[in-house]
Amino acid sequence: MKIIMAAAECAPFAKAGGLADVMGALPKELSRLGHELNVIVPKYSLISEEYISEFALKESLEFDFKGQQMSFRVLEYNHAGVKFLFVENDDYFKRDQIYGQVDDSERYAFFNRAVLEIVRRQEKPADLLHVHDWHTAMVPFLLKEDQRYTSISSIKTVLTIHNLQFQGKFSRGVFLENFEMDARYYDDGSVEWNGNFNSLKTGISYVDKVTTVSPTYRDEILTDFYGEKLNSLLQEKEQDLIGILNGIDTEVYNPATDLAIEREFDAMSIEGKQVNKRAIQSRVGLPERGDVPLLTMISRLSGQKGIDVLQEVLPTLLAEQEIQFVLLGSGEEQYEQFFKKLAIDFPNKVYVHVGFDEAFAHLLYAGADIFLMPSHFEPCGLSQLISMRYGTVPVANKTGGLKDTVIEYDEHLKAGNGFLSDFLQNKAFSLALERCLAFYQQPEHWEVIKKNGMKGDYSWSRSAIEYAKLYDRII
Repeated sequence: MKIIMAAAECAPFAKAGGLADVMGALPKELSRLGHELNVIVPKYSLISEEYISEFALKESLEFDFKGQQMSFRVLEYNHAGVKFLFVENDDYFKRDQIYGQVDDSERYAFFNRAVLEIVRRQEKPADLLHVHDWHTAMVPFLLKEDQRYTSISSIKTVLTIHNLQFQGKFSRGVFLENFEMDARYYDDGSVEWNGNFNSLKTGISYVDKVTTVSPTYRDEILTDFYGEKLNSLLQEKEQDLIGILNGIDTEVYNPATDLAIEREFDAMSIEGKQVNKRAIQSRVGLPERGDVPLLTMISRLSGQKGIDVLQEVLPTLLAEQEIQFVLLGSGEEQYEQFFKKLAIDFPNKVYVHVGFDEAFAHLLYAGADIFLMPSHFEPCGLSQLISMRYGTVPVANKTGGLKDTVIEYDEHLKAGNGFLSDFLQNKAFSLALERCLAFYQQPEHWEVIKKNGMKGDYSWSRSAIEYAKLYDRII
């Protein structure tokens, strides 16, 4: 089967979040199952020259966009059985950021068109087109409603929602200007939702199947609490809404072969984890103590991620207990300032790195004892999977993919891989963390919890099989 995926980001080329990790790993696994994979992404200027130097010019294309002829180049890069196609247009993608530009609506309207221009000019037709999040969610609409794409309009489509919070909402005028389609599509509600042009809503309405990145998130977004005002539409599409749990790239995240960490290790030689812990402490200037639990968080700093919860929990915990905490992340100014002040108030216990460092992230996964994820909602979450792969015990809130992957430790059965709060049931994060810290002091349990996590299957192979079965049902 020939499958074409399109998304706004893709690891390792351009990454802002978990979407990029999915795009970097899932196509490889599908290719291993015998499918032909093309992945279409913008060529941002922030892509490393290491990769750009290997890109080959495939073709130059033109199409009508906003009343004028627009051109772009298609650059090809083949890796791990996947053909990556990069859309090069400096006006829209020569930027130092992936998102957050004033013309995002126009940039991704152009990208949706570019994707379809590539698809319709390919010699071998695609069997299925799989788009991701709002940035490419207009592709199914254009495929069905724009006469330019009549020759490929029979291609089946899948849309994956990675985070329902981001919907690509703009004005009626933006829709008319950027897509040059008849106003009736807005006026009859085809692309409109709650008084706005809504890209994600449009994709949900036109696509053959909708997937989410975990089974629990699939159920959550049907409710008022998590549905982001799209739950009534999703309820109408419930029979076509499927939850498939994300995986991680177990070749990239493998403590036994990871060159970014101080000492490789596995579940049978877990003592190497202590070497990585000391390496962290030495690097950031914290006391090199193996007996003190080292907590970490690697995250975008936003309200979704539960930073407000840590604002309540961490100052008291640091004042009362012998613990260490290392943060790697960036985001909202108020949260960055909170962590910076925490480092000032507890200089021998806290280190904060505002920004991102891939190698340092690997070291933190490998050397920390406990990973914090107090998210108010989490469609899937990859950090808890990576942390468990490296024997770092997650303390998480029971939502979305965290509920599907973090299993509360049962000391009687010696089963489970982490600890959970449940905000909806008033089970506080502080209680889950205190329980975790209590078991840290009991080596006979702590070693079991770590190894339980490390033995889990977090690979994409299982998820890729589920996607392949879904594609077969659609075709």
